[in-house]
Amino acid sequence: MKRQTKRPRGDRNIVISRKRGMKASLLVMLVMMFSVMAAACGTTEIETVEVIKEVIKEVEVEKIVKQIETVEKKVEVEVEVEKIVKQIETVEKIVEVIAEREKREIVFGGLDWTSALVQNGVARYIVEHGYGYPTSQIEGSTLPLFQGLRKGDIDLTMEIWLPNQDAAWNEAVKAGEVIPVGKSLEDNWQSSFLIPKYMQDANPELDSVEDLKEDQFKSLFEQEGGKVVMLGCVSGWGCRTMQDGDDTGPGQIVGMGLEDHVYNRVINDSGVLAAAIEAAFAKEDPLLFYYWGPTALAHKLTGQYIDLEQPDPSECKDNSPIHGCAFPAAEVMIAMNTELVNDAPELISFFQNWDWSAGNQLAAEGWYGDNKEGLANDGKSSEEIYSATGVWYLQNNDAWKSWVPDDVSANVEAALAKE
Repeated sequence: MKRQTKRPRGDRNIVISRKRGMKASLLVMLVMMFSVMAAACGTTEIETVEVIKEVIKEVEVEKIVKQIETVEKKVEVEVEVEKIVKQIETVEKIVEVIAEREKREIVFGGLDWTSALVQNGVARYIVEHGYGYPTSQIEGSTLPLFQGLRKGDIDLTMEIWLPNQDAAWNEAVKAGEVIPVGKSLEDNWQSSFLIPKYMQDANPELDSVEDLKEDQFKSLFEQEGGKVVMLGCVSGWGCRTMQDGDDTGPGQIVGMGLEDHVYNRVINDSGVLAAAIEAAFAKEDPLLFYYWGPTALAHKLTGQYIDLEQPDPSECKDNSPIHGCAFPAAEVMIAMNTELVNDAPELISFFQNWDWSAGNQLAAEGWYGDNKEGLANDGKSSEEIYSATGVWYLQNNDAWKSWVPDDVSANVEAALAKE
C-alpha cells in the first residue's frame, strides 16, 4: 500500500478555503438553473426562494466572520497602544520626580595646590549652574582630605596622584568607599632630585643621585648635619611618603642609599616651596629640590633645570618610588565617594568626559597668577579667587562644552552671560 502523505496545515487551510469558494459558486449556479427550470416548467417559486436564502445565508456568515476578525484585531491593537501609553506616562512621572527632587550639596576636596583648586573652580561652576547642585569645599592636604573622601565627608576630589597614594587608594576602592570617575592632567611629571642647569654647567660630572654621595659634589650644596639639604615634597602630600617611606616601603632616600647624604627639609606649603625655588634661581644659588608639572613655575623654568639620573621605576616593585626609584608618570584620578553615585548619577558622565590638559592648566594658572593680588586687594577670599579663575576659563575656552549635554551647556552659558 502506498503511504498517504499528510498535507501541511497551511496547505489544508488553502484547500478548505477553495472548497468554500467552490461551494458558493455551485450554489449560485444551482439558483440560476432552478430559475430557468422554474420559468420553463412552471415549478413553484418556494423552492427557488429557499435555495436563494441558503446562498445569502452562506455569504452573510462569511462577511460577519471577517468583520468580527477585523474588530478583534482592532481591539487587540488598541489595548496594546493603551498599555504602551500608560507605560510612557509612568516613565514620564518617574523622570519628573527625579528632576524635581531636592538636590543636596556636593562637597569638593580643596587640595592645597594650584592645579587642583583651579579645577575645583571650573568643575564647581558647571555642577552648580549646569546641573543645579549647590557646592562647597573643604580645604586641606592630601592625606587628611582622602580620609574625608573615604568617610563621605567629601564627595569629590579632582586630583588623586597615583602611585603617590597607591596603598590608601587600593584599600579604599576595595572597600567600596570610593570609585574613579575620570582622569586629569595626563601629561604630568614629578621628581625629587632636580638641580638648576647652571650648577651642572659648572660641574658637568654632576648628573646622578649617586654623585650626592661624593664629598666633592656634596660640598656644592647647602648642608645640614653633613647632609645635602633637599627642598622636598610638601608635608601631608603623597609624594612626601614616597620620599620618606612608610610600612609599605623604605622610601626614595633610604631605598637609594642616600640616608647618610641627603636631608629632606620639611616644607609645609606649596607656595613656600615655589618661592624658595624662584629665589634660588634668581640668585643662582645651589639647590636640590622636588617639583612637578604641569605648573606655572615649571613652565617658566623650562630648560633651566636638570633631573638627576635615578633608578628606573621598572626596577622597583609595582613601579613604585617608595621602593627606591624615580617617579613614573602618574595617573591623576578624579575620585568620587560611592554615596554620590546614587545621589547625583548624572555627574559621572561629566567627569568621565573631563579633559584637563597641561594647556588648560597653564592658561588658567597664568590668569590666576596675574590677577590674584588685585582680587585679594579687593577683599576676595582664596576660594573666591579660584572661582573667578574658573569663570574666566569657561568664558574664554570652548573645550568644556564637549564634557556636558547640550542642556547643561546652555545653563552654564546663561549663567556666564550674567557674570
